[in-house]
Amino acid sequence: MQSKLSLELNIPLSNKKNYKLSFWIKDPPPAPPVDTPACSDPLNNLVHIGTSNYDNQFGTHIYSSPLGDSIWKQYSIVFNTQNEEEYITVQVDTGNISQHSVFIDNFVLVETEEPLTTPINEIAQQEKQLLRIVDVLGKETPYKKNTPLFYIYNDGTVEKKIIVE
Repeated sequence: MQSKLSLELNIPLSNKKNYKLSFWIKDPPPAPPVDTPACSDPLNNLVHIGTSNYDNQFGTHIYSSPLGDSIWKQYSIVFNTQNEEEYITVQVDTGNISQHSVFIDNFVLVETEEPLTTPINEIAQQEKQLLRIVDVLGKETPYKKNTPLFYIYNDGTVEKKIIVE
């Protein structure tokens, strides 16, 4: 299950500056049952942060974090952008759970002189798993030869592929 949110910025991000984005995440009580498959697999329960020029598109992925637990936890990332994006985008993936929610609060975005960093809270490097395949319109689709497709993985990476046969 996916939920999406876009935060419009007062001024577009500059591609010549570094930015520090901080936010807090808390998983609200009561937590879903432990025997729910998606709950036992944290790779399926993620908050993805991105930047975009459109309020209805996720855009460029800059960070992924776990949903959190019952106490507030702060996450932050220092990043820069290729374009002058106007939105911070948030996408929450809760695997197969349709009635699960998560609290995300207190987004703070500031220009910084800090170097780009790999966030401490970033999910540990694990073998990435394919979440879904979508076409150029963003519609989930099965594999098709001679068609450009986007392969979306659990670590937030997206591979653009066209397999010619």
